[in-house]
Amino acid sequence: MENPWDKLRSYAQKRERLIVGLMSGTSADGVDAVIAQVSGSRRDTKVSLRKFITFGMPRRLRERILMLSHGEGDAQLVSHVNVEIGSLFADAVETVLIEGGISISSIDAIASHGQTIAHSPELAATLQIGEPSILAQRFGVPVVSDFRSADMSAGGQGAPLVPYADWCLLTHPTKTRAIQNIGGIANVTYLPADAPPESVLGFDTGPGNMLIDLAAEYASDGAETFDRDGMLASTGEIHHDLLAWLLNHPWIVQPPPKSAGRAEFGRSLWHELLRIYGDAAIEDLTATVTAFTALSIADAYDRFLPTPPDQIVIGGGGVRNKTLMAILRKQFGEEKVITHENLEDPLDSDAKEAIAFAILANETLLGNPSNLPSVTGARAPVILGKVTPGNY
Repeated sequence: MENPWDKLRSYAQKRERLIVGLMSGTSADGVDAVIAQVSGSRRDTKVSLRKFITFGMPRRLRERILMLSHGEGDAQLVSHVNVEIGSLFADAVETVLIEGGISISSIDAIASHGQTIAHSPELAATLQIGEPSILAQRFGVPVVSDFRSADMSAGGQGAPLVPYADWCLLTHPTKTRAIQNIGGIANVTYLPADAPPESVLGFDTGPGNMLIDLAAEYASDGAETFDRDGMLASTGEIHHDLLAWLLNHPWIVQPPPKSAGRAEFGRSLWHELLRIYGDAAIEDLTATVTAFTALSIADAYDRFLPTPPDQIVIGGGGVRNKTLMAILRKQFGEEKVITHENLEDPLDSDAKEAIAFAILANETLLGNPSNLPSVTGARAPVILGKVTPGNY
C-alpha cells in the first residue's frame, strides 16, 4: 500500500495536476463537479476544464439541508446529513470521472467546498458539512475541505474566497473588471488593470437567486426551485414600494468587508415580505425581487467600488435568468456586461465556482496562502483548508 503522505510530497513536483472541484451553494439544488487540469500557481495559474456536470440533489436531502440552514434540527441530524452529503459528493466525483472518461488513478486531489449550513462572521464561526473522509477513502487522493475557517480565525469574513481565483485567471492588463457572481448570494470581485493582490476588492453585494428561488417555490407550491429563464418575473410588474423597502435593507449600506447568507436574504425576509406585501400578485413579487438583485448590485458598485469598471463579467446560475440579465444590461449598458463565455479565454459560467475551489486546493497543496486580506478583512494571508490524505 502506498503511503498516503507520498502523494502530498509528490504533488508539487508535477507540472500539471488533475483536480476534481466540488461546489454546492446556498440554494442546495445540486452539486457542481469539475475535472480541472491545473498548472502553475498565483498569477501564473493555468486551468483547462476537462469535464463539468451538475449532480442532482435529492429532494429529501435538500429539505434537511435547508432545515439545518434555518436553525432547525440537532447535532444528531447534522452528523447524519454530514455523512449523506459526503456520500453524495463521492457519487458526484465518480459520475464526473466516468462521463469525462478519466480514471481514478489519474486524479491528484479533490477540492470540496462542502455545504454551508451556518456562517456567522461576527462570531468567527462557519460550518460547511460533507464528510471529506468519505471522499478520501473512496478515491485514495488528498481531499482539501473547510476552506473558510482559516481566514475567519485570522479575523476575516471567510468570504468571499472566489476573488483569489478571479485574480489568478481574470486580471486584465489594461481593463478594470468587475467579476460578478450570481449564485444564491451575489458577490463581486473588483480587479483593477494588472492588479497586484493587495488592490483586489471583493464582497457580497446582496441577494443573488435566493429570494427569486423562494418566489418560484411559493408560486409553484414547491414544485419549482428556481425561476426558469426568468419567465415568471417576465410576466410581472415591479412593485416600486416593495423595491424601495428591499433596497432600504440595513445590510445593503453596510461597508465591506462583508458577507451575507440566509440570515439576511433567506426565508425570514421572504416571510416578512409576504406579511407586508402579500396581497400583490406572485408574478409582481417575483419581478420585484429579481429587480432587487440587479439594483443591489448596481448600488454596491456606486457605493463601494473605487471607480466604475470597464467591463462586468457575470457568472453563476443568474446568467440563465434572462429577465435578470436584461435588467443588468439596461442598468450598466449592453456593451459593458458580458458572461464568462464571452471572455478571450472562455470559462463555463456554471462551472466557475467549482473551478475556483480547485484553484484554492492547488494553492493549499503547494503550501501557498490563498485568501485575500483586502477582500475578507483577515489580518494576514493564510493557507486555506484542511487536508485529508487518501487511504491508498
